[in-house]
Amino acid sequence: MARFIGYQTSVILIFVITTMMILPGLATLAPSPSNFMFLEECKSRLHARCGKEIFITIIKEWSISDRCCMEFVSMGQPCHFALVNKALSGPLSKLNKSDALTKSVEIWNQCFELSQFLSPATSPSSEE
Repeated sequence: MARFIGYQTSVILIFVITTMMILPGLATLAPSPSNFMFLEECKSRLHARCGKEIFITIIKEWSISDRCCMEFVSMGQPCHFALVNKALSGPLSKLNKSDALTKSVEIWNQCFELSQFLSPATSPSSEE
């Protein structure tokens, strides 16, 4: 009888430990409400046309207009990286994540440099 109780305890203990190891990983699959709200706010700062230009630039070649570069930089770096990470877990999930992240940093840096050289008199809306 003692062996049977020891076996049950071992099985329960293994089950509890396994569950404790798996549940934190599952919790990260569902976005938190604050993260979702942050991503929605970031998306609202970027016009759909500019978002498409940035998307194409990450997966293909440089194609961002000066106007979208300025809008991109004004969106802010935290928004940029949050949206890129979200895209890499969704529509861009088949891309090499390391290459995509490297390219997104390059795009950010180039657009940031461009924003430093453009005069304040040149507004993003006047360049269409």
